[in-house]
Amino acid sequence: MIFPMNTKSLLPLFLLAASLACAAEKIVAGPRGGRLLDTAPLKAEFLVTKDRRVEVTFYDGALKPVTPGTQVVAITAEPKSGRLPVEVTKTTHGFASKVALPAATEPYRVVVQIREKPDARPQNFRIDLNLEICGECKHAEYACTCAH
Repeated sequence: MIFPMNTKSLLPLFLLAASLACAAEKIVAGPRGGRLLDTAPLKAEFLVTKDRRVEVTFYDGALKPVTPGTQVVAITAEPKSGRLPVEVTKTTHGFASKVALPAATEPYRVVVQIREKPDARPQNFRIDLNLEICGECKHAEYACTCAH
């Protein structure tokens, strides 16, 4: 039997989907004050240092730093001047950029792509890079945990 759908019957489904989407986008700060990315099987923290270099640190379930195994990280900065790949090198607990992110007068997007293995399907994270400090939580805006 087919039931006719009307706008009133779709509204509860739409509201449920919207609330789930908002809940899924809750930003969590990492142990070092960066943005915690929900990767599997490890967690990863995206952090921009004072000299605008990127560090991606991997953590276990208890948020203790761990040595990455076969993970691969690729980062792309997307300022208005155009997309720029950010070269990273493997470190003891993750990856670090060799050069600073481009300076910009306004926030721009950074795409972090993490693969569990070189041939695995990537997990993509789009971060609106705003380095201003939030007055409430004291994190950089890209890692702000406030509800505003």
